[in-house]
Amino acid sequence: MGFFGMLFWILVLWFVYRAWRRSERCVAVVPRGGWTGYPRDRYKMRDLPSPPAAPEVRQDYIDSLESRISELEERLDFTEGLLAKRQEGIA
Repeated sequence: MGFFGMLFWILVLWFVYRAWRRSERCVAVVPRGGWTGYPRDRYKMRDLPSPPAAPEVRQDYIDSLESRISELEERLDFTEGLLAKRQEGIA
């Protein structure tokens, strides 16, 4: 087994080690109770704002979302119309 064969097996072992470290059964705990591992929920959406708590503000928020949805529906209808005209022109 030459240099590249040994390099191949080192890479395979490295990938196995990384996968084992990312699993939940192997989490290193430090003396004060913290842990030095990967986050369990890597894809958690942390940047989304929470909805407002007051009923008036919540209703305003819902109204703004409804208006945005209606604008998106209008844009979608317009785009579908353009695509339909384009398909008629080609056919």
